[in-house]
Amino acid sequence: MDADGDGFGAGAATSSCSPIIGSVLVDGDCDDNNAAVNPSATEICNLIDDDCDGLIDEGVLLTFYADVDGDGFGDASSTTQACSAPVGYVTDNSDCDDNNAAVNPSATEICNGIDDDCNGLSDDGLVFLDYYVDADGDGFGAGVATSSCLLS
Repeated sequence: MDADGDGFGAGAATSSCSPIIGSVLVDGDCDDNNAAVNPSATEICNLIDDDCDGLIDEGVLLTFYADVDGDGFGDASSTTQACSAPVGYVTDNSDCDDNNAAVNPSATEICNGIDDDCNGLSDDGLVFLDYYVDADGDGFGAGVATSSCLLS
């Protein structure tokens, strides 16, 4: 019998010499109350086995990345697959420090010795100055210079 009219039957087969109204020759409907669910249906992301192959949402799930610090950028090493983003997950995976909301690809690089903007370089693009030790406190240094960016 084909209760939902999708061309696929379900349940026990019935033998007959002539066609039976409401029955079809093709079996395999896994939800004979929903015409959108049958062996020829296209799988969509809806937590249902649309194509009756025993798998739910195969091939249509999206990957989301954990955003622990809430800055809108996720951690590429912490993923989940779902139809839509779970709470605490985002589609972007470019956060280089997901424990610090001030560090992300849209952050401005500041003089702090860390890679604030996730480009792989720390304190890049900043002005560096040479500092000398002023051991006697007279305002003039000597010896080997230490280079450091201007603190912001």
